[in-house]
Amino acid sequence: MLLLSGFALGVMSVLAMVVYRDYGQLVVAKVFVAMLFAGACFLLEPQLNGIWAQLAADLYTMVPALFWVLCQLAFSQRPRVLSPSGFIALYTFMAPNIARHFIDTQDPLFLSFLWAWPTYSEYLIVVLGLWTVVASWSDDLVESRRQLRGAVLIGVGISVLLVVIPANTHIVGRWLPYLSISVVTLLCAYFLLHTHQGVLFGLVKPVDVPEPTQKPKQSSAQLADLHHEANKLNTLMSQGFYRTEHLTLKDLASALELPEYKTRNLINQTLGYRNFNDYINQLRIHEAAERLIKEPDSPVLNISLDVGYRTLSSFNRAFKDIQGMSPSEYRAK
Repeated sequence: MLLLSGFALGVMSVLAMVVYRDYGQLVVAKVFVAMLFAGACFLLEPQLNGIWAQLAADLYTMVPALFWVLCQLAFSQRPRVLSPSGFIALYTFMAPNIARHFIDTQDPLFLSFLWAWPTYSEYLIVVLGLWTVVASWSDDLVESRRQLRGAVLIGVGISVLLVVIPANTHIVGRWLPYLSISVVTLLCAYFLLHTHQGVLFGLVKPVDVPEPTQKPKQSSAQLADLHHEANKLNTLMSQGFYRTEHLTLKDLASALELPEYKTRNLINQTLGYRNFNDYINQLRIHEAAERLIKEPDSPVLNISLDVGYRTLSSFNRAFKDIQGMSPSEYRAK
């Protein structure tokens, strides 16, 4: 047991130092390091006594919440930490810590609120984090980054569950979470530090796109095919295909009569977009901005529906992300 925990602590320490050194300016990297630190507290807690053991226990209860935040920052197109899910994440570690240090009661309902419900909420917040990974997977246009980030985050998520469940239920010894932490941390270290540095944090150029100095020679047939596919894409979009509601990459690939991976690479390599929704939103908001000026009497809601948004709130969010102001403010200026 000590051997496993010592090995895991060693790998986690090296990984945390290197990540903080290379990517410490990024919020997502700081959250990743914080989660490693909280995981280290879980490994150290059995070896500590008194107030230090209590402090370690307080800190490692943050792991599920930190995992959810990491998934939001690494995968969600618009991370929303201040949300109902964010409140659940905060509740998972605040309630038991407050109860442990400040509240002494035997009321069954109060005890459930402070101890039992946060336990179930930990499972829920880990699942919500994994759902963020899965739901945002197809929007990422960089194939290698998509696969790597998914593998790393899902692996970390499973490891978190294997820590939380034994800690809450005591149905398995600590050897299982220790083993899972060791394996996942070692894999994270290998992927992040040896193969695709920084991909989890979205920093480096995708490996699908060659460096300009290393660009492989393409045959005239390949260049002609690429030119033809790019023309088809531009023609389709100029006809307003981007206005289609619930438009997905699969729908676009079908309309272009191309495999999904080719469509993904076409948008990424030819147009420079890394996210499918960003590409579609740019086209929709460009048209909407023109219509807001040219059609001063058209209601904003009508324009938002015409360009492909189902609700006014989703249109307003996308418009503000791109233009830096609301549609009404844009029209007024």
